[in-house]
Amino acid sequence: MTTSDRDRPTDLSRPPTRPGASPAGGVPGGRPPVLGSPWGGPPAGPGGGPPGGPAGGPPPKVPFWRQPKKLLTVALGALLFAAVSGSALGYLLTFDIPEVKHLQDWKPPVVTTIYSADGQVLYQFGAEKRIVVTLDQIPKEILDALVATEDTRFYSHFGIDPWGIARAIITDIIHFKKAQGGSTITQQLARSLFLKPEKAIRRKLQEMVLAVQIEKAFTKQEILAFYCNQVYMGHGRYGIEAAAEYYFGKPAKEMSLPESALLAGLVQRPESYSPLRAPDKARARRDHVLNRMVEENKIAREAADQAIATPVVVAKLPEEDNIAPYFVEEVRRYLDAKYGEVMLYEEGLEVHTTLDTAIQKAANQAVFEGLRTLDKRQGLRPIKENVLKDGGDLATFTHASWSKPPVAGRLRWGVVTEATRKSATVKLGEYTARFGPEAIDWTQKTIPNQVLKVGDVAPFLILSIDEPKKELKVKLDQEPLVEGALLAIDPGTGEIKALVGGYDFNRSEFDRSMQSYRQAGSAFKPFVYTTALDSGYTLAETVFDEPTVFVDPATGDEYQPSNYYRKYYGVTTLRAAMEESRNIVAVKLLNQVGYSRTIETARKMGITSPLRPYPSMALGTMEVSLIDLTTAYSIFPNQGVRVEPHFIRYVADREGTMREEAKPKVIEVLRADIAYLMTYLLEGVTESGTGAQAARELNRPVAGKTGTTDDLADAWFVGFSPSLVAGVWVGFDQKKSLGEGETGARAALPIWIGFMKGAHKGKPAESFNRPANIVYVPIDRRTGLRATIESSCPVTFLEAFLEGTEPAKACSAIEHFRLSLPYYLQRFEVTHDLELSIDGDALVRMVSEGQGDVELLPGGKELLVHFEGQDLQVRLDIGRADRKEALNNLEGHDGAPGDPRADPSPTPEAGSTTHFGVDGRPAKVIQVHYD
Repeated sequence: MTTSDRDRPTDLSRPPTRPGASPAGGVPGGRPPVLGSPWGGPPAGPGGGPPGGPAGGPPPKVPFWRQPKKLLTVALGALLFAAVSGSALGYLLTFDIPEVKHLQDWKPPVVTTIYSADGQVLYQFGAEKRIVVTLDQIPKEILDALVATEDTRFYSHFGIDPWGIARAIITDIIHFKKAQGGSTITQQLARSLFLKPEKAIRRKLQEMVLAVQIEKAFTKQEILAFYCNQVYMGHGRYGIEAAAEYYFGKPAKEMSLPESALLAGLVQRPESYSPLRAPDKARARRDHVLNRMVEENKIAREAADQAIATPVVVAKLPEEDNIAPYFVEEVRRYLDAKYGEVMLYEEGLEVHTTLDTAIQKAANQAVFEGLRTLDKRQGLRPIKENVLKDGGDLATFTHASWSKPPVAGRLRWGVVTEATRKSATVKLGEYTARFGPEAIDWTQKTIPNQVLKVGDVAPFLILSIDEPKKELKVKLDQEPLVEGALLAIDPGTGEIKALVGGYDFNRSEFDRSMQSYRQAGSAFKPFVYTTALDSGYTLAETVFDEPTVFVDPATGDEYQPSNYYRKYYGVTTLRAAMEESRNIVAVKLLNQVGYSRTIETARKMGITSPLRPYPSMALGTMEVSLIDLTTAYSIFPNQGVRVEPHFIRYVADREGTMREEAKPKVIEVLRADIAYLMTYLLEGVTESGTGAQAARELNRPVAGKTGTTDDLADAWFVGFSPSLVAGVWVGFDQKKSLGEGETGARAALPIWIGFMKGAHKGKPAESFNRPANIVYVPIDRRTGLRATIESSCPVTFLEAFLEGTEPAKACSAIEHFRLSLPYYLQRFEVTHDLELSIDGDALVRMVSEGQGDVELLPGGKELLVHFEGQDLQVRLDIGRADRKEALNNLEGHDGAPGDPRADPSPTPEAGSTTHFGVDGRPAKVIQVHYD
């Protein structure tokens, strides 16, 4: 059969031939019919044809589309395959993405904001700094700018923009790189909310799926609202509102057209187009946005040209990112402990604190200056860093501090580029400074190249700035090794107004105002004196200051304190003892008023650290914290009332619901009159005592107390005005001496004064409230007795007393004379003729003891006393027989009368129970009375 025959369609209308017949009546070749053939002949196969086919060939094929059963089967299979494949693809695209309906309850991570007492933002916690606002708080200009630059067909597409995608693909092909994204605003929103920032086809398809779903579920306005609160705007800011506050210092609704266009331009590349980092790029991008708005008929050309002519102006960022890092960290720790990390870092708490920014800045400056001044008194330390020694290059050297502009009054690191005998030149970033010996005067050297070498890297204090010339006036400085802390509290409310926990938070986050416990020194003495006044003592009461040993009757342990200057003063009023910080009087007073009562007083006033009943407690050997000590002192100006210190006023959540509000405990610890007496006493410390410079420099009523430990490891000053109490501590973290003479009055008091000056700047002076039952009586300062016209007291003043407790005894010339003598003669009576009445044994001891400071003059009627650089002749009352006998015994000794060699001072042998003061005279032994 020919090919044409095989391809010819079979004529199914012709009846088949009989079996066995050929065209002429049979099959070619005369083959017999084969059983099994439907036509009674052989089955179709090679060489055969369909019945009735030409020359007996196979039957013709039926087209696929004309076979209904097969067509149905294939169609069902295709549909099944499509369904399975689609389901699989849909599953692969959507199994790990959330449902967009959750956007109805969308709560993006919002930063927790810490506010100062006057509403300024102190700090924000959270990775995404965001302020959520409604769409009506966002100006139309920025919405138009976003649509014009990011998604011109936003209002007409269904989530994805086919034309935009096609344009992006063509652009990518032309540039042979992926330059266009083609993502709509809805796709960008879907990506930022639900997807990871990976570049993959699957992620892009997921983005499209989510975009379509979002468009189905939400209106265009709702989508814009989500977008404007979610989009990243650079520098850790998310959303239009946060960006407006950061870049322009204003809410979004107050932005101008140029500002709106600038923010819209940031969306594409926030960090690259930042006006803070690249103002030229930011302006070019802004102008592009304005031109796009004109092309899209969002604004007129005139408005765009006017906006393009406007320079880029951003808000001045604060000089310091965080003016109160230690305070903020205390707030963070509290919030974390109470609310947890999620609430703190993502739920947008609004935390309104008690901190006063002006007072905090005064605290920062006072500590900054005070610690550097103290450190420089110890001398210049060798400069360790040198660029050239370290293999560096002066031309390419840079320092981290150069990234910020210089600020007068602050430190800036510089590298020495030239140093001669007369001058030195320093590079400080793009600024330079040239100086002579005046910039290194504190080093006690006058030749610059003896202090500085080329390549040295050191801090310099900026005195002034010449911006046009890029020149600075500086002075060599050094970063102090010593640490310090300052805490300020409003005594009436308990609000913490300022807190400095160390010299530099970046150097050490340890908060020495709250976490550190150190010996308080004499700053603990007010607890002893408060207990005494509450027990009935008056400020004119006297205690004898002399060498004293306190012995524990149970253990035999001995404790012998001494005064700071190793001198003894005899009769001493409580006022004089406090003002001059005399240690022996404080320990004697503690032993008199009771250890348990004193500890109880300290506890009620706010001391929480362990206190042991031991004589040295009076001198502050027990460790306390600065916040406890400052809180305790706040009771004095607050009329005996302690208000629990706190640093948070209230906390609200993102919906404005109040989560907590400060309700500090208020406890009446002391009677108001006792608190006033202590205030009046501590005023004396700042007027004529160890803190005398305070009142002179501040020129307002203040009170306080210095504190110094024996080894000069801790220096304190805690003091107050009527409206502010502040405590200062200075020391090293590892206890060691601050240096010779670095007492509380020298190391801590200047910081306190500097702080109080700044904190009270521009405020009127206040007076301490005086209770009605307080009376003032003229008193002789030395004796504590009532001063009268007849007594001719050399130094009088008005002392405060509880009404009815004023001294009745008047001062006299006899008392003046007696107290003008050395302490060891003050115990003896003085006659009206101003003669010293000494019994025989005492007379012998007086001459024979000591270190040659008392001599018996020839004739035996007078003593020559060497006292404070003077020679005093003291007449003796020798009328009694025992005194005459003692005189004869003295004259019978070898050596001239009064010669200390005649009866040298006894030297105690090993195991001796005799105790001596620093002047060689025997000490008084007192048993400790533990109650």
